[in-house]
Amino acid sequence: MQLSINQLDAIDRKLLEALAENGRASHQQLSESIGRSPTAIARRQRQLEDSGIIRGYSADMDLAGLGYGVTIHLKITLASQSNEMLDAFERAIAASPSVIQCDLMSGSDDYYVTVMVRSLDHFAQIHRDELSRLPGVVRMESGFVLRKVVEPRLPPGWAD
Repeated sequence: MQLSINQLDAIDRKLLEALAENGRASHQQLSESIGRSPTAIARRQRQLEDSGIIRGYSADMDLAGLGYGVTIHLKITLASQSNEMLDAFERAIAASPSVIQCDLMSGSDDYYVTVMVRSLDHFAQIHRDELSRLPGVVRMESGFVLRKVVEPRLPPGWAD
């Protein structure tokens, strides 16, 4: 069963907010913060999972603690936006092990790519071995994250 945002009630929205904060919260913990029984919370959570609104759960890892303390965003422009070139680039970027995110963009740049590296020397190696070999690239501009200002979160008004 597929649920839409219009079918979610206040309890579902509170549950989603609580899980966004702590995906490992027990049904008991969730029930205490939301004001419903653990059984009711479990049933709602299962419905949200079965509908695809909750796609899964993951660990929020400290990549800097794992040695990947430098985040680099790259704006990439291709020679053309033909289906063949877009497909070739997307296959190659998906196969690039250092890329942690890639988005097709509107505007003057075609793609926005994110990589995490251990050092600038490590980035130079990835640039040489992976990024410079991507098909169709005519321009690549990189920017280094100096400090995260806002962490990922739910957008405003999503529960309205």
